[in-house]
Amino acid sequence: MSGLNDLKLLFKYRLFVFPNKKGTRGGFSPQLMVFLIFTCMIGIFLWNVFASIRGVEIDGTPIATVMAGFFLTVSGLFFLMSFSATTSYLFIRNSEIDMLLVLPVRRTSIAIYQIAISTFYQGLTLSVFLGIALSYHLRADSRPIVGILALLALLIDTVLLASIIAVAFGRFMSRAAARKLMFVVQIISGFMFFIIVQLVPRSADNIPVYLQKLADAWKILANPANLFTWSVRASNEPLFLLLSVVMIPVFGAIFYRIAGSLKFEPLSYSRSRGKRVVFSEKRGSALIRRELKIYRRYEQLIYYLFYPVIFGLIFGLISENLTTSIFTMVLISTIFTTIQSAFLMGREYPFIETTKALPLSLERIVFIKTILPVLLGILLFTGVLLTSILVKHTTFLYLAVVPIVFVLYVTSSLLGIKGVLESPPDRMDNPNAFMRTKFVLLNQIICMGLSFGSIMPITIIMEGTPGSPGIWIALLIALLSTAAAVVISFAIRRRVLVKMKEI
Repeated sequence: MSGLNDLKLLFKYRLFVFPNKKGTRGGFSPQLMVFLIFTCMIGIFLWNVFASIRGVEIDGTPIATVMAGFFLTVSGLFFLMSFSATTSYLFIRNSEIDMLLVLPVRRTSIAIYQIAISTFYQGLTLSVFLGIALSYHLRADSRPIVGILALLALLIDTVLLASIIAVAFGRFMSRAAARKLMFVVQIISGFMFFIIVQLVPRSADNIPVYLQKLADAWKILANPANLFTWSVRASNEPLFLLLSVVMIPVFGAIFYRIAGSLKFEPLSYSRSRGKRVVFSEKRGSALIRRELKIYRRYEQLIYYLFYPVIFGLIFGLISENLTTSIFTMVLISTIFTTIQSAFLMGREYPFIETTKALPLSLERIVFIKTILPVLLGILLFTGVLLTSILVKHTTFLYLAVVPIVFVLYVTSSLLGIKGVLESPPDRMDNPNAFMRTKFVLLNQIICMGLSFGSIMPITIIMEGTPGSPGIWIALLIALLSTAAAVVISFAIRRRVLVKMKEI
């Protein structure tokens, strides 16, 4: 079977894609929609920025080119490391790969297909890179057509380079090592954005220093080996357009050569286990430690905890007020709370009969799975909010949103539990799989609506933006949205209790 036919077969049956409630495997429309939305959001955010500095030069180089090159380098490295670390974990053998390996399907085809799937699910990080690049080329580039052509070639180069790194990692790493690498790389990559914060001028008096820092940074960024700046340099230096195109077959040949010898078998390793945990009805702490072990074993759950923290700190430090920080963190963390509780319940459900034989109630176990992501999330949210308040010397009245956020977290966590009970997975080894399920996509819409209605009006009131009638209207919207979240929580809790009795 040729490689092209292999790929047609894999895409036709959508292997490695998590099935929906009806048992069929969905398409990639939701991921493409998220990719387009975030690309547009970032592009709109930088649209006027690049337009306002167009034509301004620093040491003979347009300042827009310097800024775009810097932001593209940071976001490109973020995508490169995140993609390669995540994909190397996906190369570990699973039941579907076992089935494919006994068929006349080339290992290279399996690797290419998995990388294509990973690209779809890396849309959020890729949208950052693309949003920055497109806003620059359309608003500040002297020859946008040349720049966009180079950008398209550069995207292919970046994915191929990340794939080469992923295959290299997948050839010698164990499942545990791959998970830990994925977690560490993603956390470190997130903190790379703090470099941007250090280069943003705090006031008009700091602009000369800001420009000097950009000039110093460009001396490093302008190195021809930095492929992330090739598209912004292609307009004035067509050599980089040619280089972007030439490197596609080069990277492709390297990938094809090493992917054929890819070993999907995970490396074995042993680990001593000396501690014994005793479960009893009175020892709730043992149940909590049991769930925390899942967080330790599946580092992606810890990533879901700290990913909103990174964005909350970034926006809290670079924004003039805390509204953007609060809303961004709540918006992301509510969705990730759903995934955490769903994964905890998803890990339990296949063994539910054994769990029922333990000397404790099933309701207690489900309660801990529901409340643990909420407590961890609210602790981190409060810490980020306090840090932002102290750094910016603003009012502690912003802490008034904490109880509202707690309600939102409870609602989102219950949504995750309910989704698993109504559509239980046979087996769940990857928290990312819940990102692909229909109930999580529906819950994202619910969480976004409740978060926007509850948090945004409160923060607007604290900023003192609306007048007298506007304050009461905003307060009414916030109260109604919070009340809706409470009502939804009680309704979901009732539904969860009914489903547990049916088990």
